[in-house]
Amino acid sequence: MGISKRAADAYTLFKKAKKIKTYGKLVLDSVDEDTRPGALMKLGIRGTLEIAGKALGVSLLSHPYFTFHKAHLEALALALNASATSDSAKEALNRAIRSADSTAALTKSLSDYRSRNKGLLLNYGLFVKGYLELLSNPKDPEMAKEIQESGLTPESMKTKTDQNIYEWRAMYCELFLDSVQLLTMAHVEYRTTQAAMQKFDQKMKTLSSGGSIGKVFAYGAEQDRQWAEFDRATNPGTGSQKAVSDPVGFARDQVYTIQTISDQLGENCETAMGDEAYRPEIILHAMNAL
Repeated sequence: MGISKRAADAYTLFKKAKKIKTYGKLVLDSVDEDTRPGALMKLGIRGTLEIAGKALGVSLLSHPYFTFHKAHLEALALALNASATSDSAKEALNRAIRSADSTAALTKSLSDYRSRNKGLLLNYGLFVKGYLELLSNPKDPEMAKEIQESGLTPESMKTKTDQNIYEWRAMYCELFLDSVQLLTMAHVEYRTTQAAMQKFDQKMKTLSSGGSIGKVFAYGAEQDRQWAEFDRATNPGTGSQKAVSDPVGFARDQVYTIQTISDQLGENCETAMGDEAYRPEIILHAMNAL
């Protein structure tokens, strides 16, 4: 099969883990510790990502997603620290919507993860299952004949099988690690959405209590929000209507979707790293095809 260095590193990382399937939760816990509602901007996005990166064993700051969105994240931090004016209220709302939309963009990666998972199950059937069945009783005349016809000895077939299982496990570790990284990204966007909406609500409250002019500004900001929601409702492809009407709820839904798949991949990874990998009679039944 052959594997990448990243897959080999992921295997080394998870080989040391006692409970692989809980790894994603541990990463989120490390993020949550410093990203409670309202605290994300106080800590700073870069600090949050560095904490998550340490928990993951890799640097999220070098991930293409965050490289691409660096300007967006820095602009968000500036917007949320702005003074309570009508413009910054609208900007806080717009930033919340954009972060909610970003979680939806991340969710699109799940189709690739499902395909990779199915491919790994197929790889096991092609490169591992048959060899293990032959090695289960190499002295049986029929099995001995098949081993001989393969051009291998029982010993060399076992070596090849061990290598195939190692590579298969490493690719599962890489897939699960990818899903945990994706989940962390979505979670940071979710926390960003929360922080932005808290800032928007605070600004709207300040404007509404600031006399007639403030109420006019608050009304205008809410009108803009309703028009944005209407635009999405009437123009397919412009984004989710809920990302405007309820950015936090929408982002939370995306995080839950990603977490569900990541948890399932974590269970598959833990099964792949266990003794079941050498038991083809149960391995494929124990793995979730997603």
